Amino acid sequence: MRRLMLVSAAVLMVTSAASAGLPGMIPRDVLFGNPERLAPELSPDGSLIAYIAPAGGVLNLWLMNADGSDPRQITFDEGRGVTNYFWAENGRHILYMQDQAGEENTHVYRLDVATGEVTDLTPFEGVKAYVSATDRDNPDMILIEMNADNPMLFDSYEADLNTGALTLVESNPGFILGWIPDEDMVVRVAFAMDGEGGQMLMEKDSEGGWTPFLSWGVEEQVYPVRMTGDGSGIYLNSTLGSNTSRLVRYDFATGEETVLASDPLCDAGRVFFDESTVEPRAVSFTHLRTRVEILDPSLQADYDYLATVHEGDFFITSADHADDRWIVGYTSVDNPLNYYLYDRSEGTAAFLFSAIPALEDYELAEVRPLLIPARDGLMLPSYLTLPAGVDTTGLPTVLFVHGGPWARDHYGYDPITQLLANRGFAVLQVNFRGSSGFGRDFLNAANREWGGAMQDDITDAAMWAVEQGYADPGRLVIAGASYGGYATLAGVAFTPDLYAAAVDLFGPSNLITFRQSVPAYWRPMDALLDARIGSLDEDADMLADRSPMNHADEIRTPLLVIQGANDPRVVQAESDQLVEALRTAGTAVEYVLYADEGHGFALEANNLDFAGRMEEFLARHIEGVRFEPWTPVEGSTASVVE
Repeated sequence: MRRLMLVSAAVLMVTSAASAGLPGMIPRDVLFGNPERLAPELSPDGSLIAYIAPAGGVLNLWLMNADGSDPRQITFDEGRGVTNYFWAENGRHILYMQDQAGEENTHVYRLDVATGEVTDLTPFEGVKAYVSATDRDNPDMILIEMNADNPMLFDSYEADLNTGALTLVESNPGFILGWIPDEDMVVRVAFAMDGEGGQMLMEKDSEGGWTPFLSWGVEEQVYPVRMTGDGSGIYLNSTLGSNTSRLVRYDFATGEETVLASDPLCDAGRVFFDESTVEPRAVSFTHLRTRVEILDPSLQADYDYLATVHEGDFFITSADHADDRWIVGYTSVDNPLNYYLYDRSEGTAAFLFSAIPALEDYELAEVRPLLIPARDGLMLPSYLTLPAGVDTTGLPTVLFVHGGPWARDHYGYDPITQLLANRGFAVLQVNFRGSSGFGRDFLNAANREWGGAMQDDITDAAMWAVEQGYADPGRLVIAGASYGGYATLAGVAFTPDLYAAAVDLFGPSNLITFRQSVPAYWRPMDALLDARIGSLDEDADMLADRSPMNHADEIRTPLLVIQGANDPRVVQAESDQLVEALRTAGTAVEYVLYADEGHGFALEANNLDFAGRMEEFLARHIEGVRFEPWTPVEGSTASVVE
């Protein structure tokens, strides 16, 4: 209690009258600390539930009985933690993927649930591996994709879970991006690039070669979902014949596509299958909020009931093999996930746990889904988070830009937006052109527009917030990670008078050196990146002009730069060269390097450290907001680069 009182006293010294009505301060360790429990998965027989929970500050795997009894820790990792796992079909093993220091060279690990023994199935240095398929009918065998022979290309391997033996199934001929097996785990289809930015699906012929059966240009979006149960076709999310992607069934023999589900506003998303028949049962679509289209009428009663259990959007996270029990996750503004165990025969759902129960003690901010017009009339799906308890006009406002850029913001809980809103900021998240999920026209409107029309969308959203009265034009902030970091740097370089402060996380500063330094396994996609970002040969002048580093002498906004030393996507040199250029130009910049992180934060101590530094940085440069003072976080590897 005494520590909390001291924090409150410190906050009062920097709190203005404008923020006096804000609800109680939410401590950073609630928002940015490890979740209490997360990601439950039913065992194949439905008797056990695995989940992720911290142990000694590191996320590990735990196990409990389906009734919640006898929780016990089953991995004892003391480094990166375990965050990406699933049950093997045999029910005896759990599989998880993990890298060593953020470099993204993930290995595949097999955990024996009974003995606790952990085996690295892919113990090769400098190699990236991941599980690509499992099979209920052959539960002791999995398929793994791995770039052991060529860092640019992934081969397909069969792994025996009993012996750990790896057997090469398909060697990459030099153009395959991914392998697609049928329901008997035979690789029959491959996903490939055509060398000009277009893509194609190829089928293995009788002589072992690969023959294209479906091709499309860079303007289209086609994503293979899985093959049909009888092997006669493949399910695709496809824009062929439509602006938004539809769930379709493609027939190999006839080439005909049967549309199963579509939405004129947004692309098809998560598909929920009947694992016994491999028939799609439900498809999600997310424009501003998520809706689910039921394809299997027998599920309607289940979904109708589940919609009454808890507020928020929900989805099925796992099911037992008998399909009698489901784990259902609900996402809402005030908690990332609340989990329930649903008994289909009884028609009842029992609460399992929430990811961050401590959030229940605090008032979180409202999130408003809305559409914002860009200057050319394109409507931008966006989310506005407003602080509670205060007048919502003339607020300090953060434009928080998502990464990707071929990703998107969603409605729901976000720790950064809730932290900022709790301290007195409005937060605006904009799905600018190029964001995924809104159709091919929306995506293609961003081609070669990094720093151009994509940046204009963010500027237009900022001005919209000012014109609508939400934002104080003198207290605008821009921040973001990955592509959002680039947009942050572009914002302060190309609109230097617009923002009062900026925070760049893992953002590229030079589009030419960024393209030159991406991981080797991105190289087969060079032609696609040429179309989306710009060609290093034909568009070199444009890329140079839209590189914030080359405009360092125009940047005068206070800037905080965050970088992971092991980032393979946006390498440390991207931040080093920017900071050097800024300091040469006489512009002060704060630069924090995390020695054991990559393209994002995996370690709790570093996440907490970053949040504290960001909060205090913004409070120094933006009047009228409160903050929880930053203090060094034990275990963080942060260093300030002078």
